[in-house]
Amino acid sequence: MTSISNTPQPEPTPPVQGGSSPSLWLYLALLVVSGSFVVAAFRMEHQRDWGGLLLNLASDLIVTVIILVVIDRRLRAQELATLRRLPVITSRRFVGLLSPTRRLGQRYACNLLVALEPLLVGKLELHGFANLEDKVRQGFVLLAGPGEGKTTWTQFAAANLSRKYISFEAEGRVPILFSLVRWLPDRSLHEALHETFASYAPCGRRLFNRLLKSGNVVVLLDGYDELWQRDLPFTEQLQDLRADYPAIAWTLISRSDKPTPSDLGECESLTAPTDDELRVIKRRMKNESIL
Repeated sequence: MTSISNTPQPEPTPPVQGGSSPSLWLYLALLVVSGSFVVAAFRMEHQRDWGGLLLNLASDLIVTVIILVVIDRRLRAQELATLRRLPVITSRRFVGLLSPTRRLGQRYACNLLVALEPLLVGKLELHGFANLEDKVRQGFVLLAGPGEGKTTWTQFAAANLSRKYISFEAEGRVPILFSLVRWLPDRSLHEALHETFASYAPCGRRLFNRLLKSGNVVVLLDGYDELWQRDLPFTEQLQDLRADYPAIAWTLISRSDKPTPSDLGECESLTAPTDDELRVIKRRMKNESIL
C-alpha cells in the first residue's frame, strides 16, 4: 500500500473545560427565597413600602435564575450542536444515565466528538475502515506504513464508537484514544490513560477504574513504533492492566516495519484505497494546497 499523505494527521485537542455548572439545587434555593419574599411582601402589605421592596427583590431573583439557566445552556452550545444530530434519549435510556459510570462515559464521548469532528471534516472514510472498526471491540493490532492513514482510521473509529455509545447502540464503546508518544517516563501507563481521559471528562481515579471494569471501554494505543526510541516498560505495564481490567479491548496501532506484541490479537493491515478513493483524496489534497 502506497503512502496517501506526507502530512501527519493532527491529534485531537480536548475542549476547554469550563467551571462546573451551577447546581440545580442552587436554582431551586433561589426560587424558594424568591417565593418567601413574595409571601412576606403580602403579609407586610400595610407596613410602609417593605412589601413593594420584597416583591422587587423576588422578581429580580427570578429573572436572575432565568438568565443563569440561559447562560449555562449557551456555554454548552458546541456540545449541544453535536448532540442534536443524535437520537433523542428515551425513558429507558434515561434510566441508564442514573449510573455514574454511564454518565461519565457519555460526557467523555461527547467531548471527544467535539474534538475529533473538526479534524475529520474533509477526510475520506475508506471502504476498509468499517470492517476494522468491528475488530476494535475485541482488540487487535493494526499495521501500516507511514502516511497510509493509521491515525486517520483511529480517529474515525473513535468518533464512530463514541456516536454509537451516546446513542445507546449495542456496538457503542467508550474509546480512550492515547498517543504513546505522549507517554511521559514519570507516569505509569495507567496514570497516563487516566490523565488523557480526564482531560475530556474530569473524574477521580476510583470512578475511572469503575468505568474500566464496565465492559464498555476500548483503548486505542497509537504510535507503538515510537516506543522503540524510548526506554519505557510498555509490555509489563500493559500485561498488568490487562490482568486488572480484563473487560477492556486493546487495539495497538503501529508501523508495519516494527515488531509488535504477539498476544494482543490478530494483526491486520489497512486496506488499500480504491482508484476512485485515490482520485477523491488527490483532488481534496490539491484543493487544500490551493487554499
